[in-house]
Amino acid sequence: MNCPQCQATNESGSTFCASCGSPLASQPALADQQNSTSVAVAAFQLDLRRLGRVEQVVGGSSLVVLVSLFLPWFGLSGLGGTFSLSGVSVHGYLYLDLIVTLLVIAYLIVRAGWDQLPASLPIAHGPLLLIGTSLQFLLVLIAFADKPALLSWEIGAYLALIASMAAAAPVVVPAIRSWQASH
Repeated sequence: MNCPQCQATNESGSTFCASCGSPLASQPALADQQNSTSVAVAAFQLDLRRLGRVEQVVGGSSLVVLVSLFLPWFGLSGLGGTFSLSGVSVHGYLYLDLIVTLLVIAYLIVRAGWDQLPASLPIAHGPLLLIGTSLQFLLVLIAFADKPALLSWEIGAYLALIASMAAAAPVVVPAIRSWQASH
């Protein structure tokens, strides 16, 4: 095999020239090797049809949870007026639910934007949704049950509870059935 740079003769199967050190692979093979080592990321294009029915339900319900965190959760009527508080103003730990909800929504937007994610995640899709929606539901359930004395529930609390249940149900119920079937 002759070197493409210095034209020196080299043994067949050599990867580098013994004279000048240039790579001896043919140019198309070298280009293929460079293309296989560098993964090109496709352009982001939001297409909700990339999401399955479960992901669409989780995403829509999570958006409702996000909004409902700032709606009136608890109120007191009487004394010449109505006094109400949002969920995050009464229960500071609902900011954790806000973060979890934003992460679930962001993850689903990323999945709807690319056919294949640009980076691999340390956890699979199913368990990731299971953890996110379960944590979301658990935090809302605790906040709903931890109603301050003398206050009544308002629309935001009911809406958050129903929406977090709707987000978790299509992920949690199949996981429970799968676990029961395996035991």
